[in-house]
Amino acid sequence: MTLADLAGGERAVVREILGGRELRRRLGSLGVHPGDMVEVIGPGLFGGPVLVGVHGAEVAIGRQQATRIEVEPLAPR
Repeated sequence: MTLADLAGGERAVVREILGGRELRRRLGSLGVHPGDMVEVIGPGLFGGPVLVGVHGAEVAIGRQQATRIEVEPLAPR
């Protein structure tokens, strides 16, 4: 499952980033790394960016990039 598959309010742990060095660098600068817990604040409607909470910050991740972030969903709160 990827980050792009999650609905608003769902939480997950980042398992792997499927991309090259540049994608990993960009996501790392946003605070997204394997092992991090993320929460989808707002799904990207109509192919737009996904708004994600990570480490107390909100970041926008492009839909294409979100499809390259493998996650493991967490149980609902």
